[in-house]
Amino acid sequence: MRFFQIKSFAMNKFEEAYKAAKDSLTTPFNGELEKQRSDMLALLAADGPSEAKKGVLNKVRMAIATDSLEKRFIFWRAGEARAIANAAGDKDAHGKRKKAATIKMFRHLYHGSKSGGASIWVYSPPVAYDKWVFDMFTSDSDGSIMKVLNKKNKEVYSDHHRKIMVDAISEAKRIATSAVTKLEAKGAAAKTLVEQYFTDGDAEYDVDAIMTKLCKGYKKIAAGLGSSSLVISDEPGDRLGGGWKDWAFIYTGEAMKVIYLQNAWLQKADEASPDNSGPLHRCARTIIHEMSHKELRTEDVVYGPRGLKPKGDLTGAHALHNADSWAYFAIDVNGLLSGPGKAYAVKGCTGIRAVPKRELALG
Repeated sequence: MRFFQIKSFAMNKFEEAYKAAKDSLTTPFNGELEKQRSDMLALLAADGPSEAKKGVLNKVRMAIATDSLEKRFIFWRAGEARAIANAAGDKDAHGKRKKAATIKMFRHLYHGSKSGGASIWVYSPPVAYDKWVFDMFTSDSDGSIMKVLNKKNKEVYSDHHRKIMVDAISEAKRIATSAVTKLEAKGAAAKTLVEQYFTDGDAEYDVDAIMTKLCKGYKKIAAGLGSSSLVISDEPGDRLGGGWKDWAFIYTGEAMKVIYLQNAWLQKADEASPDNSGPLHRCARTIIHEMSHKELRTEDVVYGPRGLKPKGDLTGAHALHNADSWAYFAIDVNGLLSGPGKAYAVKGCTGIRAVPKRELALG
């Protein structure tokens, strides 16, 4: 739900690690991975990973596994670690540790799916890595590199979680697109919900004008979710800073489209909710919330449990800047909100977190 953070680590964004990996790929690796290096570099396109080069990820994992097997390390935890250290080669202008970090990053990067025009990627590093991979390696010495590589490989996101993420993004895009259709039709049910979420009973509100703004916004959200390179990523340092308990966040200043899904999201991903939306639509709601931050520059004026119906400090104008209002409305206008979620939608706001300070980016 947050849209910025301050960290003490050298890196705190996916795109920073992405750029470091791209830089280290300009000098040679050893062995089988050197044959994959040009495709690894091509995968790291300017705006995000390239769909055309997705196959190199499995080739990297296969090369690591093959090297482990050939050196009879397959039954040792050290097998993969030694294979990566060998592939990193000798110290060069980028440092052996940076090349080892690059290989390790590729080892835990996955192509989740291609849905329509969207290509979805998931970066799922080991739970044992509590910093970005390039910050985990602090020395070019073989012993130091092996110490990091020998940490357990259990990943932050399971295969099952990755599937839910991909499904939730596809569903979020469908919901946002459907919201546009319903708003453009200007039916009575949609107007009633617009009045509920984005007006406070003042007769001066122009509901049609609000619907037009919402249409523009949901079109941008849907377009963002249809990006050729949309990344879901862990933020390792957050586990030290206390933010890991949250649901999700984005960096509005990050050029790449990256959504960081946190522990609260993971805990709820499989939990059947008391309403009929279930885990999928709860996850989709989180995705829409975060993409409204990214694409529209919404803010966290108030969260759902405090009540989303404009009242008191939450004016209709403020609601239009509120990420949860956009997220809940999209689910609601599609008839997918009930139970506690529906209760939040009709509950008068009991107090906002902050008055919005930014202009919406609807153009």
